[in-house]
Amino acid sequence: MVIARASRRLAIVAVLLAATLWYLRDPAWIANQTTGMWDWEQDASGMRYRWANSHASFFVPSDATEAHMQVATTFDEHGREPMLVTISVDDALAARVVLTDASWREVAVPLPARGTRRERRIDVRTNSTREDLHAVRISEAELTRAPR
Repeated sequence: MVIARASRRLAIVAVLLAATLWYLRDPAWIANQTTGMWDWEQDASGMRYRWANSHASFFVPSDATEAHMQVATTFDEHGREPMLVTISVDDALAARVVLTDASWREVAVPLPARGTRRERRIDVRTNSTREDLHAVRISEAELTRAPR
């Protein structure tokens, strides 16, 4: 009797754990999550961008085939050295660019086939930061989607 109750409890815990892990594998709320990024700003030309620190992440829908974004940083007395920007998708290297001046540089990021998840994580890493932990400005990503 005691063993049967313990087995039943263990089975319930196992089912709840499996359901939780299944849910967390691809949660719907992750689409709007970012890390390492400040609030949206707008430059004089009207382009929206966010400052990011040396490692920032955001998510894009997995049905996109490519993401295009602009990146830039500052060059002044607080930071004059070139900056290496590395972009990865779901931990796989996707693009690299070296910023040598303050102008915006477009980066095309190829995205892998859709897979089973709703979202893909894009990580942007830099080899240095500027003042106040700001590293790189990242524009809104423009997505290319596969025809249906």
